[in-house]
Amino acid sequence: MAKSKVREILKSNDTPKEKFDYLWGYYRWHVIIATLGLLLFGFMTYDFINRPVPYFHVSVLSPEIDPEEEEALAIELEELLQPEGKNESIFVTFTPYGQLAERFVAQLSAAEYDLILMDEQSYRQYADFGTMQEFDILELSEEDLHRTDIYDNTMAMETNQIPLFTEFDTTSDLYLMIPSNAQRKETIVDFFETQGYTIELIDS
Repeated sequence: MAKSKVREILKSNDTPKEKFDYLWGYYRWHVIIATLGLLLFGFMTYDFINRPVPYFHVSVLSPEIDPEEEEALAIELEELLQPEGKNESIFVTFTPYGQLAERFVAQLSAAEYDLILMDEQSYRQYADFGTMQEFDILELSEEDLHRTDIYDNTMAMETNQIPLFTEFDTTSDLYLMIPSNAQRKETIVDFFETQGYTIELIDS
């Protein structure tokens, strides 16, 4: 019915302006809604194509952090690991104690982290949860590594043994652990190689 009406208007003897005015008055909301729909679709497509793809994510949970060091550490990691894929990005997250710690737990549960750095208090709390990846560092002795009663192998090391982390106040004097649900294990191995270590991730 609508198509027939449009044909009648287009075939009429009205002037082009009169035809346009009539069609616009009758169909303007259709055009506006369709245009907004196309713009929204285009925006969502652009956002999806250009969204950052995590390549490596280091998280710090500590009462003493320097937020300004987040970006500097991310830049250092990017230079070391040199992600090549489109939109692949390095993420560094510093989380102080308090309400933001809920974000840390949520992201840990969602398998977003590759390395976790914690102060001693947090380390003692999380070490017995059984949620960390066991590993071995071939260049270090057992005295240089940490384990708890529920782990058969190493599950932590001190960040001062990692040259990169000694460059920043926030990442010094902490414990380093690898979540058992980490998704980018090849990149974890690559990172340790940049620091002069050969790491072996041990299946539980």
